[in-house]
Amino acid sequence: MTTKMKIVLIALAVAAVLGATVASTPPKVRFTIHVVDEDGKPVKGATASIIFHPTPIDSDPYTTADVVSDENGNFTAEGASAYGDFAMRKPLIKEGYYSSGLNAPSFNHAVKDGHWQPWDQTFTTVLRKIGNPTPMYVRKFGSVVPGALNEPCGFDLEEGDWVAPYGKGKVTDFIVTCTYLKYTDYNNNEATTTLTFPNEGDGLQEVHLPKEFANSRFNWPREAPETGYQPEFDMHHLWSMSGHDTVMTDTLKDVEGYFFRVRTVKQGDKIVSALYGKIKGGIGVGVNEGKNGYFGLTYYLNPNPLDRNMEWDPKKNLAPTPKDPALQVREP
Repeated sequence: MTTKMKIVLIALAVAAVLGATVASTPPKVRFTIHVVDEDGKPVKGATASIIFHPTPIDSDPYTTADVVSDENGNFTAEGASAYGDFAMRKPLIKEGYYSSGLNAPSFNHAVKDGHWQPWDQTFTTVLRKIGNPTPMYVRKFGSVVPGALNEPCGFDLEEGDWVAPYGKGKVTDFIVTCTYLKYTDYNNNEATTTLTFPNEGDGLQEVHLPKEFANSRFNWPREAPETGYQPEFDMHHLWSMSGHDTVMTDTLKDVEGYFFRVRTVKQGDKIVSALYGKIKGGIGVGVNEGKNGYFGLTYYLNPNPLDRNMEWDPKKNLAPTPKDPALQVREP
């Protein structure tokens, strides 16, 4: 090999190394968060810890940006990211407010000049004040419906159990009736269940959680509505699997939540007493192997008559705390 050929090969090798070095340099993400309260006023002193992941071959697996909102409620975070994303080591927090995630998307749409796009845009995140948290009965409940087909079964929300003779419940807050059950096997079953309420004015209504609070630890409206409660709901579950085709329908299970009113007492057209509450997520219905119906939900019951406050204090659950962490509720 001639000296000239050696020089050419060395030059090519150096170019390849430099090219690999340039190619391995991760693009950067940069964005600004504008932190405001529910009235749209800037929140100063809110803190968060943000993680950016550079290229997998980098010796440092991540970089951290600790940020604090200024007097205008703004902070800017920047870091190298192999995939145009970021994570949060610590959520957005400030004393007296509910913690929150960030209202900022991933930035993996395109890279321009070494920057993930969009570059340095501003996104607004609402930090909600802690208002008036109240003690409530809060539970995750799931059980086989004890009655036979078409047999009404009352449920007591305070006791968290079926009403006698099936459980220790004393007051019927709502009634669960399985009207249709079909069980072939685990992958082929169907159930229809009806939920009714015993008192005039009792009922249930769907809630669409406010999008501006989607990242907040407390993402519900602060109060249950005064009107709009329906006294009866039909719920249908279908699971059918044949070969590679699967059909699954579960009404009332994929919604964001429900408000309910129970134990309503009226004098004429005026409600003089009632208890309000909320159901997180949907209501699970189904059929077990024994061909009994299944019923499950996560609920919050405010025990104070006519108090529509839906802001629960997680430190004051009036229901016993389950030993199983999977059954514990932590969100207000």
